Amino acid sequence: MKFFKKKSLQKNLSISNDNNKKSTVISERVLRNVLKKCPDIQFSSTTYIHHQITYIYCSGLVNTEILYNTVPQSIDHFFFVHKGEITEEQIRNYLHIPTLDVIDNLEVAITDIFAGKLLIDFGINGKLFTIDISERPQRKPEETATEATVKGPRDNFIEDINVNISLIRKRLRTSSLAFEQTTIGKRSQTKVAILYMDDIANMNVLKEIKNRLSTIDIDGLVTTQQLEETFNNTPYAVFPRHQYTGKPDFAVQTLLNGRFVILIDGVTIALITPINFFLLLKGSEDKEVSYIFSSFQRLIRISGLFLSAILPGIWVSLTSFHQDQLPISLLATVVESRKGVPLPVSIEVILMLLLFELFKEAGLRLPMSIGQILSVVGGLIIGDAAISAGLASPVTVVVIALSTLSTFNLNDQSLIGTLSLTRLFIIIFSSLFGFFGMFTAIFVICAYIGRINTFGVSYLEGISLLNISDFIKTIIKIPSTKYTKRPKALELNDVTRTGEENENKKKS
Repeated sequence: MKFFKKKSLQKNLSISNDNNKKSTVISERVLRNVLKKCPDIQFSSTTYIHHQITYIYCSGLVNTEILYNTVPQSIDHFFFVHKGEITEEQIRNYLHIPTLDVIDNLEVAITDIFAGKLLIDFGINGKLFTIDISERPQRKPEETATEATVKGPRDNFIEDINVNISLIRKRLRTSSLAFEQTTIGKRSQTKVAILYMDDIANMNVLKEIKNRLSTIDIDGLVTTQQLEETFNNTPYAVFPRHQYTGKPDFAVQTLLNGRFVILIDGVTIALITPINFFLLLKGSEDKEVSYIFSSFQRLIRISGLFLSAILPGIWVSLTSFHQDQLPISLLATVVESRKGVPLPVSIEVILMLLLFELFKEAGLRLPMSIGQILSVVGGLIIGDAAISAGLASPVTVVVIALSTLSTFNLNDQSLIGTLSLTRLFIIIFSSLFGFFGMFTAIFVICAYIGRINTFGVSYLEGISLLNISDFIKTIIKIPSTKYTKRPKALELNDVTRTGEENENKKKS
């Protein structure tokens, strides 16, 4: 009870502080007092024909060329024309700076300063004028390290949300591309943008996304994982409920399919929703290659997915419970290879699996050149040493290596992490009950996946419904000329990819 009283008191104090900020008369003196522990905030005073004004800005976030040249010239010309008492109306009408605005709120003033805007105090009581001269540190769009590119565009999202929106906008030169922006994080004031095709997307989904974003109440938003955990109805979800991409061209593809793209300022990846499970298996370059080769790649990914998840479980079940299902020659090879190995097969498999996961994690964290060498050479050395020391049999090392290698066919890193947990879950059940345990684990996983939906779209959409057309589009890629319909499960406003005239021609 005391906890809730204390929490309620803290909340009331917080609301009181916010109200004080909003009710405080804004001035240079007040800002100096509030920002006294921020040495990067500059207060620069100067005099123009007996009028003293003060520039307030954050160094490192403003364009110095505009600050030192363009703005002073405009203000100098203004005071040359108006030599008497100045008013807010005169400044608004005759100070010819495009982004000029006036504020009277302390909280807005602080946010504008840290957004890279220049605040000017003309001595008008309770009023400050702002000019957007922001130039935040950023890098140029370059090739992403997580999504390899062979034929497609090589630019990717960066940490600036405005640049990321522009990368999408230059590919979709249409007024149909709409976006709505909000701010999340009481202290971070992070910009979040929702992009969608206005004449295609389902507006009910947009309303639900906006409602969920409006309920997020955190101090600071700095990662997509924070957004996803607070955004989902189930924060402890094992399988990813949204897809990530760092490539603007793939984001455009999903927008044209009627999905929504969420961008976060300071984050180099976009969040795509709603999705189904099989969208996680698609790559950004699937449309850059022929439909035959793309279909083959998709089948390889699906095969790799199942191979990675169940191969260790099959091996544990066969060698621990169902040796009679092995051919005599293979059984003899297995028995011979396990001579001198003191560990049970289940412990042996889990140990080798953890070793491979350790090398994979080390390879990701180290610099690229060193990480690749460590993953390959280290795996070979440790694998050979484990066999020589009698800690693992050669067949087990091959099975685990093949299972781990199969995960690298996938594009989505969140799905790869989920596969590692799924594989371990199946191994544990297989080591306890054999094939019965393995199939029980698979059934539990399928039942769990079947219950998942993102904004009304089933996670197994495409195969859960008995629709041959959707099933074929899910498993293989069909030629672009035949791909004239958007996904039915999204309940879109415009379900066709062609114009009305073309559709009428086809019907006639």
